[in-house]
Amino acid sequence: MKLKYILLYIIGLGLLVFGNRNFWDELQESRKKEKLEDEKKHVNDGIAKRFETQRLEYDAATGKWKNPNYYFKVINLGNFNFKTLNKGKTTVETNDDENASDSQ
Repeated sequence: MKLKYILLYIIGLGLLVFGNRNFWDELQESRKKEKLEDEKKHVNDGIAKRFETQRLEYDAATGKWKNPNYYFKVINLGNFNFKTLNKGKTTVETNDDENASDSQ
């Protein structure tokens, strides 16, 4: 008799889970959402690995922020022709109308 009750209990539990259409749909939607979140997490982890982050420290004695790590600054000069530099001449360019050069 105990086998009969156990079998009926399993059938009832199965009907409760699989017979409830809303529960089954919610279960499938939650699995899809978890899968999308995992994919987004892997993509975000890949993006985060491409960037380097550094910690700045505040020096209270000088009142300035300092970067304790070694770093390099990139300076873009564009198309710069080193052969056409004036050797020995130094000119100062200003924004004043009187002192501005004629070059455009």
